[in-house]
Amino acid sequence: MTAARTLGAYILVLTAAASHASDSDRPPAQPKEDEAVILFLLDNSASLPPLDPNTQRRDAIEKIYSFLRGQPYRLVLFGGREDIYVDQPQLYRNSGQWTDFFFAFQMAKELTGEYPERTEFKIVFITDGKIDPSPRDWSDQAVPKGADLREEAGNRTVRFLEELGIPLYVILIGEEVDYELIQRMVVAANGSIAGSEYSQGIAEFFGDDGVLLQRFIFRVEKHEGLEVLEPIVTRIATPPAPKVELAIAGSLLMIIGMLIGVGVRSFPGPGDREIMELWTGESLQIAVDRLRHVSSDVAAWSWKGLSLVESLKSASAVMTARDEATEMSPRGFRLDALDKTARVLIQLPLRELRARLEHLSLEGTKDEKIYALNLEYVARDLDAVSVERLITSAASKRSKFAPLDFLRAKVHLLHNDKLCKKLTGPCVTCKIYGPKSEDQDLRPGSKIQLGRYWFRVDELRKSGRKDYRLGLTYEKVPSPLFLKRLVPGFLQRALRLRRSHERIIR
Repeated sequence: MTAARTLGAYILVLTAAASHASDSDRPPAQPKEDEAVILFLLDNSASLPPLDPNTQRRDAIEKIYSFLRGQPYRLVLFGGREDIYVDQPQLYRNSGQWTDFFFAFQMAKELTGEYPERTEFKIVFITDGKIDPSPRDWSDQAVPKGADLREEAGNRTVRFLEELGIPLYVILIGEEVDYELIQRMVVAANGSIAGSEYSQGIAEFFGDDGVLLQRFIFRVEKHEGLEVLEPIVTRIATPPAPKVELAIAGSLLMIIGMLIGVGVRSFPGPGDREIMELWTGESLQIAVDRLRHVSSDVAAWSWKGLSLVESLKSASAVMTARDEATEMSPRGFRLDALDKTARVLIQLPLRELRARLEHLSLEGTKDEKIYALNLEYVARDLDAVSVERLITSAASKRSKFAPLDFLRAKVHLLHNDKLCKKLTGPCVTCKIYGPKSEDQDLRPGSKIQLGRYWFRVDELRKSGRKDYRLGLTYEKVPSPLFLKRLVPGFLQRALRLRRSHERIIR
């Protein structure tokens, strides 16, 4: 009877050895082009729940293989250092005493050496997420005295994965998980973005495995089994495609497009023009950002830009066209710094200033003659650009100029016919109300602020409809996210369904 039992045990050992040889000694299947070899690292310790509560252990592994649909794979069962088996699913018993990640990944590295150099690999790590190394297995690993062995083994596993450089996917079965270590391992193997819960959540939300946004950590409850494992394994084995990124990029582009449409839909934008038609001597009351009806070539109603109002109380500015402007008032200058003669001269219009200087030169006292000659001598040598800047400066900006320079600039015009004609020709006098009230003469090139907008005068000429046509171009327009400044003008007009970038103020 004893001999029979011994013989039976011997036969079982031979059978297991034959099965071991048939599974482990088979040559590895070579992957096709653009196909990765899947390395299954399966926790064989007693703490890991069954892969499926309703299926035998080996049958569960074979079922997982079928999820790959012919893609090459290898199996590493691991527990402690001495409990590592390669391609032997019959030894999956969930009976190991220890759980050591480090030596399992070392075996995975050894397996990669059996394939051509450029073969791609993916590691599917199935565990309960709790590392528990054997002190005996680490006795020759130079562990610092007094160090926590679990922590040391975990740190070395993380460093090893950084050097290994193979994508790591973790399937956690059960509830008690050292999630911090698992997260560090995934980051070490796949890069920092892999550890972001945000990117993992996006990949999970879109139900896809992208290129940049991939899911690397999966949770499976003990009772869920193969029904949940199948889509996970299939998803891991499928080559990544940029569907997640394209979906996000498409959504962002749609949102950006909507923001741009809303942000630039209304008139005006930089480069748009407001056209004003005036009779000579007629005063027009101008309002800023007031709801009004506009012409039929744009939206029926508008609340942005300039418009005409009848009541002076509602106006932001009043504009009046003039055939000539020879007065050139010294508004904004502090005249008390001038001597008595200069204070009289600076107030005179150009015609009277010419006559007064001639009188001083011919009939004045000796000092008055010298004063007039010196004034004209200095004025002649002034730069025309500086003169124009002084004469056309707004009253609120004149505090930084000397009043005597303004007087010399006026005298300069008496000897510069071209510039005098330019500066004394037709202009539009603008009186601005509000906190920044001032008077300003508008000519081509002048700049003016009305409400929230900055304008440049780009046109002032005779008009067929009325005496004068004044063109104001928007230079600075407030806009959320600076869309008015960033989006090209032609695109803004397209979004506004406008053929023209100008409109007549009515």
